[in-house]
Amino acid sequence: MLHGLGSSSAGYRGQFAGLSREFYVIAWNAPGFGGSSPIPGHHAGIDDYADALEAFLRALRVERVAALVGSSWGSIVALAFARRYPALVGSLVLSAPNVAKGRVVGEARDAELDSWLRTADTSIPVSRAAIADRLLTPHTPAVVRQHVERLRDAMTTDGWRQAIRSLFTVYTPDIIAEVRCPIAILSGTLDQVAPHRDHAELLLAAAPRATSHSFEDYGHMLKLEAPARFNAIVRATALQQESIAHPNNRTAGDKTGETLLS
Repeated sequence: MLHGLGSSSAGYRGQFAGLSREFYVIAWNAPGFGGSSPIPGHHAGIDDYADALEAFLRALRVERVAALVGSSWGSIVALAFARRYPALVGSLVLSAPNVAKGRVVGEARDAELDSWLRTADTSIPVSRAAIADRLLTPHTPAVVRQHVERLRDAMTTDGWRQAIRSLFTVYTPDIIAEVRCPIAILSGTLDQVAPHRDHAELLLAAAPRATSHSFEDYGHMLKLEAPARFNAIVRATALQQESIAHPNNRTAGDKTGETLLS
């Protein structure tokens, strides 16, 4: 499970609770987040994160994931990984996906990148309540809101800035057209960070065979806002590719033997 820029593996607690009886569920802290070391150097591209994920899986002796799940920035890493290592991915679940900034060039790119980097400093005081307001909806339960506010604790300035730079090295509609595994795209109708029309809609146009799942009246953090439906889609997507790849595999009630990485 691949988290977003302002999050960590802790954002997937609903998936550990809801999916671990059927799958081996793994969530990472991306390089530079939590206790994970940053990628060496300052100018990491999105493929560097894909390579880091491959090394992570190799270290865990995971040969293939039934479903690779990415939320927000994590969806960008997931797409890059699926393009770069197609044999390792059975299916993709992209939640609140992002087209990234690879089409921004020249002076406009330099100005926007500089603007992003200047605000990417964990020592700058921020209103966590205001951030949660942007990520969630007014009807989000208080316990979920409090958890989202704490997710920033796993951020580091170096890791944050590295991840921002990777956004400017890729345009995901170009990548998704090359990915051949089953893809599910999830988007909240009230998402203020990655509105459907600006992101998911463009990805679906580039990959019309992908399935679209609209979460009515939900925001950017679907895995925490609507975990039951989120998990149902992940489960169905993973088992769909299982039935294609291994028609004589065990029943859905048993662990698949493959890893569910979201």
